[in-house]
Amino acid sequence: MSISNDIRNLLDIQDKNIYVNENAVTYGEHKGETCKFIKATLTYEVDQCPNCQAEKIGSSIYKNGTQLSRITIPTMGVYPTYLLLSKQRFMCKHCVTSFTAQTNIVKRHSFISSNTKAQIIIKSAGAQSVKDISQDCGVSGATVQRVINKEADTYKPNYNALPKHLSFDEFKYAKGKMAFEYI
Repeated sequence: MSISNDIRNLLDIQDKNIYVNENAVTYGEHKGETCKFIKATLTYEVDQCPNCQAEKIGSSIYKNGTQLSRITIPTMGVYPTYLLLSKQRFMCKHCVTSFTAQTNIVKRHSFISSNTKAQIIIKSAGAQSVKDISQDCGVSGATVQRVINKEADTYKPNYNALPKHLSFDEFKYAKGKMAFEYI
């Protein structure tokens, strides 16, 4: 097993298209604090354009440089950890548009990994404040609250239709005052 695979396993990255660079782990500063940066590359061969669905014939879709993304991943050790991912860019000659390689470790247009969001949900089940969770996960308090709210929305009941049975009742309480109850 290579060093690249060992680091991918350590970071819990299953995407086989992500290649960890040699001497990948470096230390630097981000937002005034010492951080750990892990450099990797995302690249693969494309069969068709996601914009126009044109098949790759000859050089109709070609590699067009890379785009660097700083992705927040769960903290390794005592320092906040970031994945510096160079995503492969592609150009389609048919529709004259460019697109970037996608991975399942982070959603499109997001810079916080799915594992970090899962860690936020797990920590929110305990008796921790939003501030403590944000410090542990290396994200802002607003991000923690947004992730928790999004997860809570998946458990809200759907009130788009009436139930099969309805119950209504009026009753007297507190010296003759009337009340209405519905179930």
